[in-house]
Amino acid sequence: MLIFAKGYIEEISKLTDKNIYLAGSSIRDYFIKKEITNLHIVTLEDTRNIIKKFKDMGKVSLISFTEGNQMSQVIFKSDNREKPDIYIHKIEGKNIYEYLSKKDFTINALAVKIQNGKIDFNNVIDPYGGLEDIKNKIIREINENIFDKDPMGMLRVVRLMAQLNFDISDKIYELINRNNYRIKEIPGEKLRDELFRILGFKRAYYYFGFMDKHLGILSKIFPEIEPMKEVGKCKYHVVDAWTHSLHTMRVIEKIIYADGYFEKHLKKAYEEHAGQIMAKGHTRIQLIKLAALFHDIGKPRARWVDETGRVRFRGHEIVGGEIMADISDRLGLSKKEKKFLCKIVREHMWPLTLYKTNDVSGRALYDLFKNFGEITLDIILIGLADIISTRQLLKPHEEMGMYKVHAEYLANNYLTRFKRLEDISGVINEDDILKNFHIEDKQIINHILDSVKRAIFFGEIPLERGRILSYIEDRLL
Repeated sequence: MLIFAKGYIEEISKLTDKNIYLAGSSIRDYFIKKEITNLHIVTLEDTRNIIKKFKDMGKVSLISFTEGNQMSQVIFKSDNREKPDIYIHKIEGKNIYEYLSKKDFTINALAVKIQNGKIDFNNVIDPYGGLEDIKNKIIREINENIFDKDPMGMLRVVRLMAQLNFDISDKIYELINRNNYRIKEIPGEKLRDELFRILGFKRAYYYFGFMDKHLGILSKIFPEIEPMKEVGKCKYHVVDAWTHSLHTMRVIEKIIYADGYFEKHLKKAYEEHAGQIMAKGHTRIQLIKLAALFHDIGKPRARWVDETGRVRFRGHEIVGGEIMADISDRLGLSKKEKKFLCKIVREHMWPLTLYKTNDVSGRALYDLFKNFGEITLDIILIGLADIISTRQLLKPHEEMGMYKVHAEYLANNYLTRFKRLEDISGVINEDDILKNFHIEDKQIINHILDSVKRAIFFGEIPLERGRILSYIEDRLL
């Protein structure tokens, strides 16, 4: 990244006679030996002057400029996928040291002076011992007031833990516990952005548990989880609903990120499926993890005791869907994301029901796949993780392979038999039925199309236009 950006840094350094520096996360990531995706350049000069000169040279195709803090984002004309995002900031204060004093953590309070377009990492400006903290893999505060003006930093520090695999200092631990009530001051959309960044890392379950148990943050964002800690234990669950949900999230991550858990073709299918962008840049796997975390959130309200004294949670998935809708609105999620999460929470019991009834007949599978459509693989994954999480805690030495085989059977049938039927408009559609059979009633047309899909699913006819038209005329009309 630095090699690719070298030419741009040289060009930028020629545009000002003021001191300019590479600073912040760019330096940190260099010493961590992590890929540098953003370059942060700071200068005493008004950034508008530099950007105007840079733009006049024809070097950039788009400039995003934030007036308040004199920050400019430079996006280059190159189509190279490895092109860097370069941010140019005006130094707040008299010099680089005053600028670094306003940073949050020592590992971000680093800078290197750019001289003649060259960056010498042997001469790092490090007034707070950030390099030593990088070496020790610790996130340490610069001062005790870091969360006073910016309570969002409490979530940001957890994201850095997940991103860098670092620990936090005892002082940060103390400061967050002292200020965690202020997390309520943060708008839902901003909370959403940091939470989803954490959900993007492989051990998200650990950091969500850490935010809850050790920092007291999570229950301030989601007060619905506190009642979950008081219910859940029953014939099938030896832990409360919250502990089970965290464990379910852990199982999800173990399955998705493991090598060799699923058969190769199924692993590939799940990786492609889970990596899809749903909305707002959020991936499907991030939403699946969130659904796993809240799949039993309806249990506190649905809890009841039958005449034998047995605790039951019948209908918890329906109540959970309503609560999930409220959480989605608070976080400012899109309609698509909200629908996705609510559907999974409401329907997560289906794979278990099929397993318990041992009903994997063609009709049961078709109805399942038709109901869930493109979220079928998500429902199967959540259901598998839910079963494994329950059984692992109930009977740690129980063989889990039978549940995996059940899930693989469902997923394979969906991928090989049903997925191609989700959209057959390229072969047969409503207009074809109208023109060939003079049927205008939408309800009848939909019934015919569903009957055609069922026939193809059960192997009665191939997915071929001529055979389908003959089937409709001979069998359905």
